[in-house]
Amino acid sequence: MTKVFYREYYDRYLLIVEGHSGFGEKGKDIVCSAVSILVYALLNMLKDEESDKHLILRREVINDGYFCVEVEPFDFSKQRTRGIIETVITGFSLLNEEYPEFIKLE
Repeated sequence: MTKVFYREYYDRYLLIVEGHSGFGEKGKDIVCSAVSILVYALLNMLKDEESDKHLILRREVINDGYFCVEVEPFDFSKQRTRGIIETVITGFSLLNEEYPEFIKLE
């Protein structure tokens, strides 16, 4: 099962995604593929925002079955950063609705 943990604290946002969905065999698991696309899309958007000086990427870890990102937006870009993250969280939520036994939001 893939677990998605998201928290806002102080002026930072933390997202951790861990585990493998177990929906299908490795390399053909559509749930894992969807999770991966959401993770990499988020990471690329956040890196673009960082290069535009809208936020600081405080932590970025990607390993097999584990992703962690922590960002600290500057005051003028908090809403924009929250919107990016919430869009991806919506994607995880939709996956959870369709495949509740394979993905869990915490």
